[in-house]
Amino acid sequence: MTKAKPRPIAKIALLSISLFSISFREKVQGQFVPKLLHKYFSNEKDTTRKPSFLPLPNLSYAQETGLKVGVTGLYSFYADRKDPNIKNSSIEAGISYTEKKQTSAKIIGEVWTKNNDYRLYGDIRYQNFPYNFYGVGANTLNADKNLINEQRFRFLVAADKRMFDSYYLGFITELEHFKYEDRAPGGIFEKSNITGKGGGKYVSFGIEQFIDTRNSNTYTTKGQFAKLTLNYVPNFFGGENYNGGIIQFNYKYFQPLNDKLVLGFNGIYNSLTSHDAPFYMLQRLGNDQIMRGYYGGRYNDRNYAAVQSELRYRFVPRFGVVAFGGVGSVYGISDFNGGNLKPNYGGGLRYFFDLERSLSVRVDYGWGQRITGEKRQGGLYFSLGEAF
Repeated sequence: MTKAKPRPIAKIALLSISLFSISFREKVQGQFVPKLLHKYFSNEKDTTRKPSFLPLPNLSYAQETGLKVGVTGLYSFYADRKDPNIKNSSIEAGISYTEKKQTSAKIIGEVWTKNNDYRLYGDIRYQNFPYNFYGVGANTLNADKNLINEQRFRFLVAADKRMFDSYYLGFITELEHFKYEDRAPGGIFEKSNITGKGGGKYVSFGIEQFIDTRNSNTYTTKGQFAKLTLNYVPNFFGGENYNGGIIQFNYKYFQPLNDKLVLGFNGIYNSLTSHDAPFYMLQRLGNDQIMRGYYGGRYNDRNYAAVQSELRYRFVPRFGVVAFGGVGSVYGISDFNGGNLKPNYGGGLRYFFDLERSLSVRVDYGWGQRITGEKRQGGLYFSLGEAF
């Protein structure tokens, strides 16, 4: 009787565990364990503010991916360790594979220079991502679920300069390339009257400006952040490729209620100015940051607006809990009306593995709308960092 071959996700999990075990055995001889236990379970901050590098197996969960396993390296540092007001800089690189046979690789960096005078940001990623398409608009049905595959490459760079006080002005450019495959021919994806179903590409050029008075960019307890990005996509490639504008607005506000309790608010608005927007440019409602509980791709359209609030209670330095709620919708190709607004609500847990930088691991569960004949929409999320 032949042995069953392990599934790819099992192979990756075993490899990650093996690599971690080898590293663990080598470090034990150097008194690694006491230092590790002290670092992750004591309530003392690292007052030296030295750079930290954390290589670790990456485990996360979302309803779009299922269980995700991989390897991530997170390097965090301060450009000026003597400045108590400087924001944390980080470089993250990782590869992953999910139980739904999705693969991805990414390198993301955000650097704040001395005195927070400049912010530099870069994002390079590739993903091969099977996911479910339900149609376009705010009233799609679960019965129309259609599996498609998306291959996506992204390259983005941005640079911003502090002009005065907390106001920054800069530029941003982005290149994206998409390719799609219909995994269930004859379904709603094939029947939908939308352009760009085979994929496409675009290059955008834009300006971004933001005001940032947050006391931290990792776990904010006071201040606000308001960012407006205006992009233009020239008609470089012709055909069904996008030609038009992209508007993105993101607002965050935080108010401490006492030394452990914080109220946060977040609102977003994303819009494509061209009425001939291809499928791959449409805005998708729902992810692990806003409108938690909705499958990303269940609702998509030219415009996307959502607001959320979150009550954060950090009862001890290492642990916290949150409760959140919000509302949002997509529209543009489909008409907007108040009846299309989608509610969401939920809660979660936080563990802070780096007290100096307030870096956290979070587990959230969000609930959404219940449509007649369907079970209530909802989803579990397990990931690094705060939702906003």
